Parts: sequence; structure tokens; C-alpha cells
Amino acid sequence: MLGTTYVYDLYEVKRTPGTNLCSIVALIFTLFTPKYPKGRKIIVIANDITYQIGSFGPAEDQFFYKSTELARQLGIPRVYLAANSGARIGLAEEVMNHFNVAWVDKENPSKGVKYLYFDSETYKQLQENGRKSVIAEEIVEGEETRYKITDIIGSQDGLGVECLKGSGLIAGATSRAYEDIFTITLVTCRSVGVY
Repeated sequence: MLGTTYVYDLYEVKRTPGTNLCSIVALIFTLFTPKYPKGRKIIVIANDITYQIGSFGPAEDQFFYKSTELARQLGIPRVYLAANSGARIGLAEEVMNHFNVAWVDKENPSKGVKYLYFDSETYKQLQENGRKSVIAEEIVEGEETRYKITDIIGSQDGLGVECLKGSGLIAGATSRAYEDIFTITLVTCRSVGVY
């Protein structure tokens, strides 16, 4: 099985199931057939739907790209087993359980939401260590200072539009691979995206 570092260099790893660091795995197989009795190597790239539903983020995009480029460099077939949920829509976990809701009518929540906010203490905690995981506008309602949420950025990479930018990288690598090596995609389950 191939692994990757955060600088996206490929290397071979032996790892127990369920300990992936991303939702893509790649394996190099040697197939023994009548036409290739001494064996022929292929690279199989597959989604692991047990890791974030097989979704693509920056790490997955780079790993897919590097695995495809390795197949091209070695001149061996690339097989992609697709089962994924497309680009990852991330959630800023550090924000999820800490915001409050300013209701249009607190006694009747079905009338809707005015805005989401943090109290002063929570907002200050989120801003510690220079993390800019959320942008908020200070407002005063009654005698309470609140921080109305305008943007949630998140403290980790791979939560927003950066999960889409790798789609072009993958599409380009696949297109080049079609010119150089045998390339096939087998959709084995739900699959979203360009392959």
C-alpha cells in the first residue's frame, strides 16, 4: 500500500485497516496472466468510504494525483475504483458546540433566526493563539455584548472551497494518463465528480 506525508511524497506502508490518514488508498499489484506469466504491475487507486465518506479534500487530491503520476512514470496501468461523496464539505468542529441562536421570537422558534452568535468568553477562547477560525461582528443587545458570526473559516485545512480546487488537478492528471498508459475507472458505489 502506498502512503503519503504532508508534503505529499509517496512511500510504501504496511498499515492495519481503518488507520488511513485520508480517504484514498493506492496499492501496487502484480498480476500473473497467460499474457504476462512473469507478472505485470498495476496501480489501483480506491476511495475508502469508511474515512469521511470517501470525500475529497486537499490530501486526497494530492495523493490521487501523485499515485496517477507514479503510474505514468512507471508506465503501468492505473485502475481507479470510485466510491465517494465528492468534494468534502467540512465542519469547523471547534465552533459547532459553542454558538448561540438569536431567535426572532424566543417563545416561538418557528418564526426563524435573526443570527448566530458567541458570548464574549467563548469568542475570546476561539481567538486564542492567533487562530482565526471565525470572524464575528461585535454587537450589543440589551446589556449583553455578543459576537454575531459573519464567517466560519475553521482552524484546519480542508473545510471549504480548497476541497474543490484539486478537482482540476485530478482531471488533468487523468487526462494525461489516458494519453500515456492504460487507465480505467470502475464506479463501485455512489460516486460524485469528474473522473
